[in-house]
Amino acid sequence: MDFNIVWASSAISDLEQIIRYISEEDANAAKRLGEGIIESIEQISIFPKSGRVVPEEGEDLLREILYSPFRIVYEIEEEDRAISIVRIWHAARGTIELE
Repeated sequence: MDFNIVWASSAISDLEQIIRYISEEDANAAKRLGEGIIESIEQISIFPKSGRVVPEEGEDLLREILYSPFRIVYEIEEEDRAISIVRIWHAARGTIELE
């Protein structure tokens, strides 16, 4: 049984800002990027521990997958069989700010 995906408001805001910024130059590229990020997130609902532990946090249930150049940070909630998408962070921004 797959895990449910839950989006934190910070992750929604991150994705909206990314899409908005890219669409200023190329709306089709922004759409493809958004779809790619969402498809990557759907994959972790099947394999939640496939992402690596976020290096700067070191917590087993706080993980990330890469969709270059973005880090998609999520938290596994095993009891609820849910994955909370926490941030979508451009790697060039450095250390992830978790709210």
